[in-house]
Parts: sequence; structure tokens; C-alpha cells
Amino acid sequence: MPKSGKTVYKICRKQAGYTQENAAELLGCSVRMLARYESGEVPVPDDIVCRMDQLYANHFLAYAHFRKSSKLAAGLLPEVTDCGIQTAAMRFYNQLEGLEEEVGRMLLRIAEDGLIDEQERPIMEERIRPRLEQLSQAILEILIAGQS
Repeated sequence: MPKSGKTVYKICRKQAGYTQENAAELLGCSVRMLARYESGEVPVPDDIVCRMDQLYANHFLAYAHFRKSSKLAAGLLPEVTDCGIQTAAMRFYNQLEGLEEEVGRMLLRIAEDGLIDEQERPIMEERIRPRLEQLSQAILEILIAGQS
């Protein structure tokens, strides 16, 4: 939970303009249970998160919940920020700049024989993977911002 004591569930509810009472009624849970979810006291069930996602119209909530509730997702999916479409688009464009020259050519050389050998592995892990992860993060931020 963020140091401010606000969870993504509470932040998204407030951004959507709902009181706890309104949201609880529309989500089909009690105000007390919603308060417990929002405080981080109890885990939020996936079906409630789905309803929150639809009600609050904020896919960042669902993404953040998925990363938080699944060790597998946390390990595979990059951390993203709920930054808005303008910032997400600028990050994406900045990640694309020079990508073909810097990463594309190295990746093609490595992939040419269909194997990553011992000499190629450090290049893949230290130079290519970080750029691809930054690009995937930027893409996800655009997708989340575009649907929120």
C-alpha cells in the first residue's frame, strides 16, 4: 500500500467521483467491506475488481491488482504508471527513437541462427532485454490510458 494510506482501489474510486456509499451499492458489497478493501485490510476478490474496473472506467486498477495478487504476473509484467495518454504516448515515442538502430540490428544478428549462444546472451540480457521491457512498459501505459 502506498505510504499515503491510499490503495489503487480508493484512488480510482475517488478519481471516478464516487463516494464509498455510492460505489459499495453499485459494486454489490457493503460500505464496510469496501472500506476494508480500500484500506488493504482484506484482499479484493477478482469479481469485485472486475466490477470496479467497469464502474470506475480505469484499467490501471485491474492491471495493478493483477500484478499485486499474482506472483507470476508481478514477475512477468512490467510495472506501469497511470500517467495519461499524453505522457504515455511521449514515453512510447521516446522508446522507439533509435530502437531499430540500437536494438534491431543486434537482435537480428543474435536471432539469425535461431539460437542465443554464450557470447550473445550478455548482449541479449544487458542491452536488448532492458530496451524491449521499456518499450513494452510504454505500450501498456498507452493501452491502459486509452481505455481509462
